[in-house]
Amino acid sequence: MSDASLPTVRPKHSRSTSITTQKKSTHQRKPSLNQLPINSSENIKRTRTSISSTTSSTTNKSNVPGFLNGIISRVFTFLNPTGPLLPHSKHTNAFGGTIKSSFISRLFQSRLVRVFTLFYVIFSVCLTVQHSWHYIMSPKENSAKEPSIGLDEKFNDEWKPQRTYDQEDSYSLLDQMSHGLKMHKLFSKSYYDAARQIQPFWLKATNVPEKDEVTIVTTVTADTWDELVQLTGPISAFIHIEQDDDESIEMIKQEYLNTPDLYKNVDLHLAQIPGDKLSVLFPRNAERNLARLLSSTDYIMDLPPHVIPATDLRLTLEKNKDSIDQLLRSGDILALPTFQFSNVYTTREDVPYDKSDLILAISQGKMFLDDKHWKENEGPTDLEKWMDAESIYSIEKYEFHYEPVIIESKTVQPWCSERFLDSRAACIFASYLQGNEIWVLPSDYMVQMPKPMDPEVSDFDNVVENRIYAKFYWEQCVHHARQLDALGLWKTPRSQHIRSQCSRVIQNWGKGLIGKPE
Repeated sequence: MSDASLPTVRPKHSRSTSITTQKKSTHQRKPSLNQLPINSSENIKRTRTSISSTTSSTTNKSNVPGFLNGIISRVFTFLNPTGPLLPHSKHTNAFGGTIKSSFISRLFQSRLVRVFTLFYVIFSVCLTVQHSWHYIMSPKENSAKEPSIGLDEKFNDEWKPQRTYDQEDSYSLLDQMSHGLKMHKLFSKSYYDAARQIQPFWLKATNVPEKDEVTIVTTVTADTWDELVQLTGPISAFIHIEQDDDESIEMIKQEYLNTPDLYKNVDLHLAQIPGDKLSVLFPRNAERNLARLLSSTDYIMDLPPHVIPATDLRLTLEKNKDSIDQLLRSGDILALPTFQFSNVYTTREDVPYDKSDLILAISQGKMFLDDKHWKENEGPTDLEKWMDAESIYSIEKYEFHYEPVIIESKTVQPWCSERFLDSRAACIFASYLQGNEIWVLPSDYMVQMPKPMDPEVSDFDNVVENRIYAKFYWEQCVHHARQLDALGLWKTPRSQHIRSQCSRVIQNWGKGLIGKPE
């Protein structure tokens, strides 16, 4: 039989890609990871926990509605976060190596943090609901009609905040001005660089005086400032020190802080100006105005250097407080006569502290009345009248060079003209032309102590000052006459002083103002 006649039998091919020679082959699958036995105690506890949670959740599902059950389940899951399926020891290299949890992940997995977070969410929701309910249910119409309690009427809907010029307010426009600009405007006759060096309240007193007290206003230098220790009560002193004299500044500061009478009662205002003498850069009249401006009381006493009170002036003012307050508030001035020793070699121990002792010293020729610009025992004070006086009296023979020590109001009096180096007469003259009276105290007086031989004002400056004062006299007459006329006071007794002093100046004014007041 040939091979061609036999049928061709094709071998049966197995679908398996591998050919096995074994008659019986059994293919067994490798056990999966889920079927590996886990015998660790940690997984046993976790299994028990899951079983118990499943049991409890099944019980809750049967007793609690589905909505609340879902909320409770979510809260329980939030507070009990599940860990990884495998224990930490089974995380081998096949799964990326051992996983090290970070601090942040451990913090968020903390049950305490989750409890606080849940409490915050619940509190926020409750607070939001409460405010929303109050806003919706509150009567808006009634609240709109009720006026705001304790609110000024000017603060209405149309009010807008505006800046002011009150430097006590935090939004004052004056805060934008430089210190030099303020001082230069206050003292327009001074030099800008000199005004810029002024330090108000360089050293501030600790005591706060009463408003109705009298503050002594004076000017001192590095050589005369120790005279302040001899004075009592509140003092506003302007101290003039040379620009580069830092040693004197430090010495004065230390002595001030170590002397109770000074740091309790004296306000020191510093100016460092070139030169140690009077200068037109910042005249003494400007220093007086600044010390007066910065005084802490309603009344001041302008006290020149080397002059001391010989009597208890404050006791006199206290005993006659009501009548003196009335005079000063109306614009009148109290004058204290000044006396001087005939012998220049005298000390404070030689000062008579009683009027009778003073009269005895005058009769013996040891002392005399010192009205500046007049001879001894002469002048508008009228020595004979003063020695016999038992009450205050007004000046009858006033002359525009008269400059006694005065007590006046801080506010109502005109300011000293700052064109003069040192002229207290100019301060008093302006007040007298306004119609204010000058009253002389009968029992109180001042004593001029011996002065240094070197005068503060040179002869040349004296000539210039006298010529300026003559022009100033004419100017003040016209100015105050026009002022009284504008106030409607020209035909009243208020104009009596200016009529008697300025008749020759204003007789050609052309308004028919000369004549007796009605």
